[in-house]
Order: sequence, then structure tokens, then C-alpha cells
Amino acid sequence: MGGSQSTRKVTIEAGDMEGVVKVSASVVKRMRGEPEDQPAPAVTATPSEPEAGRPNGGIPRETLLPHEQKALLQEALQERDRYWQDKLHTVQEKNAELNQLTAEQFHKAAEEVEAKFIKQHYKPVCQDLQEAVMTCYMENPTQTLNCSQQTKAFTNCVEQARLSMLQLKGSS
Repeated sequence: MGGSQSTRKVTIEAGDMEGVVKVSASVVKRMRGEPEDQPAPAVTATPSEPEAGRPNGGIPRETLLPHEQKALLQEALQERDRYWQDKLHTVQEKNAELNQLTAEQFHKAAEEVEAKFIKQHYKPVCQDLQEAVMTCYMENPTQTLNCSQQTKAFTNCVEQARLSMLQLKGSS
């Protein structure tokens, strides 16, 4: 495995065109994995494009001049670029649609949650007594016990409001 030397010979000839290497038919067969007894035509490949074939309407690539080959490559690259730009545009459109759908679903779910939980309005209970307690505390910052009567009245009012709410919910 790898220790024996190959007895095959490879000959490289300088062709008419610069940058072109001619490969014998037997090398092409071995590269393709074909048995060597089948006849196969010799193929010329350029370093810039290893594919063998006839890209220009049946004209063999080896008969094209370098500037023609470059023009063909540019055209193929532009075509591939247009293809991928179209693909990108399509994906971006789908992404925008999904984003819009997701945003709509989010807003709908948020509205449902607000309707169930957040929209409950309560009017303030015992607001006048609360203001009296706050005023008393502001007037007596160091003697808060002087506000005990206002605090007790506010606490009793809040407790009465709570009990009346419980009675209303229990009767309905």
C-alpha cells in the first residue's frame, strides 16, 4: 500500500495556448474510473475551469480563445449570481411574511390577555381618608403616633370596602 512505485508515465506537452494542459486518453479513463481497454477521447482542461465539455453551442472548449473562455465564465457566473439573488429575494419575502404573521399573532394574543386580566378597573377606596393620613404624616414627621386616629379610620374603611366586595362576589 503506497510502498510500490507506479510504472505509468505521464507526459506533459506544451500546447498552442498558454495555461492549457493536454491529458492522454488513458489518464482520463483512470480519472473517470473506467477500464483502460475502452476507447475514450483526449480531453483538454484549463486551470481556471476543470470541467471538460462544450459550453458554447457545440464548439469544443479547447478551440476557444482565452478571452472567449473568460467571457463564457463571466456569463456563467452572472447567471449563477442572478439565480442566487432570486433565491435570496424569495427567502427574504417569505421571512417578511412570517415576521408579519408572527407580529399579528403576538398582538392578538396580547389583546386577549389584556382583555382577560389587565382591563379590570377599580375605583380608589377611601381616598379622602388616605389623603388625611398622608397629610398627617407630612405634618408630623417625627410624631407619627399623632396620626393613629386617621390611620385607624382609613384601615376600618378599607376593611369595610373589602368585605362589601366579597359579599358582592359571593352573591353573584
